[in-house]
Amino acid sequence: MSQLSATGAGRSRLQFQWTPLKVILAANVLLVLFLQFVAGQNLFDPRTLSTLTPLLGIMVIIGLAQAFVIGTGGIDLSVPHVVTLMGIIMLKESGGLDAQLPWALLVAAVVCIIIGLVNGILIEVMGFNPLVTTLATGQVIMGATIIYRGASLNTTRVPEALYGWVRGGAFSVSIILITAVVLVALTVLFVRRVVLGRRLVLASASARASELVGVSHRSYRVSAWVIAALIGGVGGVLMAGQIASPDMSSGGPYLLSSIVVVVLGGAVLTGGRVSPMGTLLGATFIILLDHGLAVMGYSTGARLLVQGVVLALGLAGVGLLMRPRAAKTSRVKPDEEQPTTDASVLQTT
Repeated sequence: MSQLSATGAGRSRLQFQWTPLKVILAANVLLVLFLQFVAGQNLFDPRTLSTLTPLLGIMVIIGLAQAFVIGTGGIDLSVPHVVTLMGIIMLKESGGLDAQLPWALLVAAVVCIIIGLVNGILIEVMGFNPLVTTLATGQVIMGATIIYRGASLNTTRVPEALYGWVRGGAFSVSIILITAVVLVALTVLFVRRVVLGRRLVLASASARASELVGVSHRSYRVSAWVIAALIGGVGGVLMAGQIASPDMSSGGPYLLSSIVVVVLGGAVLTGGRVSPMGTLLGATFIILLDHGLAVMGYSTGARLLVQGVVLALGLAGVGLLMRPRAAKTSRVKPDEEQPTTDASVLQTT
């Protein structure tokens, strides 16, 4: 009897289970096959790669910034305004001169830290609603950017050093995408192998659990907003280098898409569950889908409509996939649930 039960347990462990990461990976494979062989779009042509990979890299980076915030249960609507501001800073502070580029990058970093601190303190310390707060701070950032920019700019191009570096790559793959992949890898290592990163995830997932193990959840949750602003700033700087002449509309397309790519990667908007690799795959799906629709002649409005539908389907899909796990958790006895959950979050994340 024991042998039969052991065999049954072994089979149950070997059963395939769909997870959000597996679903978005399968969706990407199917989309690539459709575009490549049915729609007749050669995605691996050097010209196509040189066009798609910088767009994908920027989307991954900005999505990764949004992921840190969504991990706390919030959504940052100020991200696109931060991206726009970074482009204007690159123009204004550098004056188009390579010698002034380090100063412009320093100013951009300080501004991102300030924005992240303001958002984090208002939301995590003072308890304001994330959507309302970041909508307000986003408007403040946009207004400040307009004033800072002035009626006209004497410089209309970023320094040649930034433009030349961003335009580099290997085998038609943009350096922006390579940088994005490195950032994703570093983020995975940070949240899984580094004590500070694991505490950050724990504090984001459960304030009560972090308190039980002696972790100051507020400071870590505020730091998540600062990290998000810094990563978003990196995306804004790279975008400025890519387009060479950034303007006041540079960050606009990332208001919805930065949320979509994180949700498609399996994130739960209530916080706690965010996958950097899933965000990368979600960004890949959105960029390929948008490229495919554009090549097939669909308008910008139609492509935005599709993004909205994909977001709704993604939210529904993640909810359905997570329901069995939630049901299993609910069957655990209340006096046993809290210690197990606290330990598992800290050790496995």
